[in-house]
Amino acid sequence: MKNINANTAINAAVSYASVNAKDVCNLDVRHTEGFYEVTFENDWTRYDCYVDDADGEVLGFDSRPLPEHVMLAELNRATA
Repeated sequence: MKNINANTAINAAVSYASVNAKDVCNLDVRHTEGFYEVTFENDWTRYDCYVDDADGEVLGFDSRPLPEHVMLAELNRATA
């Protein structure tokens, strides 16, 4: 059986989160035995997703709002 690569894991995580790929920032991918841990953010939320490295199935998912100071810094940078 052929395992998926990191790009496939990223696509699975972003799709599962229903986030537009162009809005993804601070992307981090780590591979351990059996799964990829994909962590990323958009303007308002941080996402953690665990993707099976054999078939790309999402095994676990968590999202939480970014702290207010992080969101305000992003907003200020975008309007500067």
